[in-house]
Amino acid sequence: MKTGASKFTPERIEELREKIDLSDIPEITDFSKGHFRNWKPVKKPVTVRIDSDILYWLKGSDAKGYQKRLNDTLRWAMTHDCPL
Repeated sequence: MKTGASKFTPERIEELREKIDLSDIPEITDFSKGHFRNWKPVKKPVTVRIDSDILYWLKGSDAKGYQKRLNDTLRWAMTHDCPL
């Protein structure tokens, strides 16, 4: 079964790429809003000491996911310009 893939030689691919017009596509320069559906910020492990009542509040009824809730809370504060 032939798919036509054999027609795509390196020379043909280069020829096709030269014909692509990208002038009408705006360049994305601000990635802070997460324009890409699968984009995830880089995670960095840190050690943080917080009060036990705050940890209890973060964990709520589900001990799993409290780190994500902490991150989401801090991200909300950052994006809403909350003072430190």
